[in-house]
Amino acid sequence: MNPLDLAYINRRAPYKVWVENGRDFLIETSYDLLFRIGFMDDYTIWPTGAYQFTINNESKRPSPNDEKLKVTVFCIIEAFFVANPDILLYICETGDGKQAFRSRLFVRWFNTYNNHDAYVMQTAEVDDGENRNFAALIVQKSNPRLTEIVAEFDETIKLLTEKPSEE
Repeated sequence: MNPLDLAYINRRAPYKVWVENGRDFLIETSYDLLFRIGFMDDYTIWPTGAYQFTINNESKRPSPNDEKLKVTVFCIIEAFFVANPDILLYICETGDGKQAFRSRLFVRWFNTYNNHDAYVMQTAEVDDGENRNFAALIVQKSNPRLTEIVAEFDETIKLLTEKPSEE
């Protein structure tokens, strides 16, 4: 992954952002909550050019509806796509059973984000028997492989959600 321009992020974001370990972006909110926005290579569908994006509440305390946090997160996402015109997969944390809530919140954030028309976001839910997992694909509409990327994501989700046939 190409590095994100931290100065670009901090010029635009309402909260100060700093980097840890090169791919983790930390945000402290005005509610004294610490969030970690992480990026890691993801090879589950594509052999290259896909990154998993996570949002973790490091404080482990409830977060109020925070418009400034939403704006800051999307400044980081925009910086990602400036540096990496690739594929972003948002995966909801499953540790506390609140992944459905997180997914709905992220979709609402995305739909009210000022520049959402520049991207395609495709969501998915997969039940693995133990957890309901929620994910979203985010790709720039300008990506020359957009149709192929969305089709591959949809096909993978279809394979993961099909019930095995009983014989």
